[in-house]
Amino acid sequence: MRLGFNRKIAQDRFLTSWKSQDDPGTGDYFYKMNPTYVSPQVALYKGSTLYWRSNPWPWQRSSPSSSTSVSNMGYKTDFVNNKDEVSFAFFFDDPSIISREVLDNSGLLHGLMWNDGDLQWKEYYSAPKYRCDNYGHCGAYGKCGPQSSDNIDDFECTCLPGYEPKSPKDWYHRDGSEGCVRKKSGLSMCGSGEGFVKVTRLKGPDSFNAAWMDMSMSSSECEQACLNNCSCTAFISMNIDGMGTRCLAWYGELMDIVEYSYENWDLNVRVDAKELATYNKMSKGFLGNKRKLVITILSVAVPLFLASLVAFSWLMKKRIKKGDKMASVDFSLEGNELKDSSRHPDLLIFDLSCIVAATDNFSLANKLGQGGFGSVFKGQLSNGQLIAVKRLCKNSTQGIEEFKNEVMLIAKLQHRNLVKLFGCCIQEEEKMLIYEYMPNKSLDSFIFGLGTVERG
Repeated sequence: MRLGFNRKIAQDRFLTSWKSQDDPGTGDYFYKMNPTYVSPQVALYKGSTLYWRSNPWPWQRSSPSSSTSVSNMGYKTDFVNNKDEVSFAFFFDDPSIISREVLDNSGLLHGLMWNDGDLQWKEYYSAPKYRCDNYGHCGAYGKCGPQSSDNIDDFECTCLPGYEPKSPKDWYHRDGSEGCVRKKSGLSMCGSGEGFVKVTRLKGPDSFNAAWMDMSMSSSECEQACLNNCSCTAFISMNIDGMGTRCLAWYGELMDIVEYSYENWDLNVRVDAKELATYNKMSKGFLGNKRKLVITILSVAVPLFLASLVAFSWLMKKRIKKGDKMASVDFSLEGNELKDSSRHPDLLIFDLSCIVAATDNFSLANKLGQGGFGSVFKGQLSNGQLIAVKRLCKNSTQGIEEFKNEVMLIAKLQHRNLVKLFGCCIQEEEKMLIYEYMPNKSLDSFIFGLGTVERG
């Protein structure tokens, strides 16, 4: 159902509260639209007293009292203003959502949505809800905010630019109902050098004394038109979907202004030359200080970042080099002996005499087997550790490169399920790999049943 005024039959459609929760007779509260306003708004009245109102049209699609999930479901308003009627309706894009608005006997407006799961109505917004929702809470030319502040120690009222408290005593005692008055600067209201100070994210002032200017005006043209009229105290220039940029100006008192983080109304308040110069200086000072702060931060942060980057690169290179050294063995021969300055940290370089003693000079009794590149011998080190020594033949086809590759590969593949490589020996004409001794015979004995000789 639509609320509003039908001009053809002079019918006003509005909500009325019950007398009480149990008495459906006509109560004291009304929720209606004032069709005489140039920029319509809906409001709550107790009798003829206005105590809450919406933003002037065009309205936002969300409400400070409604949840994000409700907004995401496509909560919208539909406003009509033509020769036949001025009216509005709230609805959801999803036709399966059933909603209603209820004005209770205490003067609270509730937006309700039917919940199929609970089989009951759920509230998704209510008004008025905060101190700043009360009409004229901070008086004429006063701004109330933030609207969600319920801390009694915070005074929510401030004066608009160019204005000061009308009653400093009441203001000191946290009563802003008397509002604000223009500062006494000695300059005329309609003098040269006047301008505007922008106050952002507001619920626009009550539109009882507002008027739409030429609909094709740009923001600068709107500003100039307001300056040319000494009664113009503020203006808003906004882009309305499908209608282009429009200019709404106020003539006289600015009442019931509230700061909302979700609104996009930016009010341009008229100030005299002195006040404008003060705000411009503050703005330049703020921008200058901000610029200096940015330069200072950059001058410190950039060198630190570069130094950190260099240090990080150095550490990464060092770690990569260290990792490369741990993952491989770099062989170099000098006098037919292995230089071990860059060997794997767990890979030992055995002396030939040590291996000769461990294998009893490679006796046949210790021989475990023979392959294409040489023989394997069982041995025991001086600490009791049993080893298997793979001794490459002097005439073996496996050269130093193949030997190096085998050492590097096995060094990388150290695993508890693999035969462990203890180290190697390259001395004189000898090239040997020293493995952990495994007593479970050779694999071929299990595959082919060829003997029971123990091998590494």
